[in-house]
Amino acid sequence: MEKKLDILLHNRKIFNRFLKNFTLEQLNTIPAGFNNNIFWNIAHCLVTLQRLVYHYSGLPTVVPQKWFDAYNKGTAPGPAITDTDVAELLELFHVTHEQLVKDYQAGVFKSYDVYTTSTKMELTSVEDAITFSLFHEGIHVGSILALAKHV
Repeated sequence: MEKKLDILLHNRKIFNRFLKNFTLEQLNTIPAGFNNNIFWNIAHCLVTLQRLVYHYSGLPTVVPQKWFDAYNKGTAPGPAITDTDVAELLELFHVTHEQLVKDYQAGVFKSYDVYTTSTKMELTSVEDAITFSLFHEGIHVGSILALAKHV
């Protein structure tokens, strides 16, 4: 599991590079043929991991509800994001990853409500959720790379 947590951290570093090196205009742009933007994809990965790992383990999430409301599955980009939104997302990625590692090492994930993803993958444990998140985030890294060519 340690390697999987390291890969999650690696994904966060990729996300951080986009958040730090792209302008607000680039992060907000929805190019023709796309239905979301770079920022939405990154924030969506944050809330999805929280939902899959904490919510289905019956634990409170670390991310404020407003992020779930805006970036959960089935949402679309809303009003243009600001520098404050970018700074908050950068901080949330740092804090949530540290908390996940700490909580996993402490054994706080005692139970898990079985969840079937939209790709029909059945998750039965927090380990399944973390592993699936790597797949999920890989899809969104690919989307971000495609978006980056058009902004």
